[in-house]
Amino acid sequence: MVRAISPGSVVTLRGVQVNTRTRSMLIEAERLLGRQLGITQGSYSSGVGASAGTHDGGGALDLSVSGLSSSVRTDVLRRLRAVGFAAWLRTPAQGDWGYHIHAIALSDTDQSTGAQNQAGDYYLGRNGLANRGVDDGPAVSPKRTWEEYQRTL
Repeated sequence: MVRAISPGSVVTLRGVQVNTRTRSMLIEAERLLGRQLGITQGSYSSGVGASAGTHDGGGALDLSVSGLSSSVRTDVLRRLRAVGFAAWLRTPAQGDWGYHIHAIALSDTDQSTGAQNQAGDYYLGRNGLANRGVDDGPAVSPKRTWEEYQRTL
């Protein structure tokens, strides 16, 4: 059986653009967490040098970790990964940015090439950065897309 994936239409969520699939994924992760997350960058935002094009298409988010403890950050990453995001904590030591969570919606059909590469790196146990380092985020098993997650409910 073939199950088509649709990113849906482009919508505004908390002041940034995302597609309806990414919005649904984030809202479910937040439901599991019991808290709302701040979005610092959405999808469909080209021209941001530090993002290397990953936010040019759909399925990409940067989330604020301001005020979150290390254990809460890890829980946020775990929940994002559980619903179908490749998600990593980004630190100033890794690049020209502050602490934040970078998330890519797995199998989003509207992703940029950079986001597709990061999603592939996630499946390979990599950090999604140019150095292709080891994934330093929490392990989730199995790694699922949004659609696979929904079938577990």
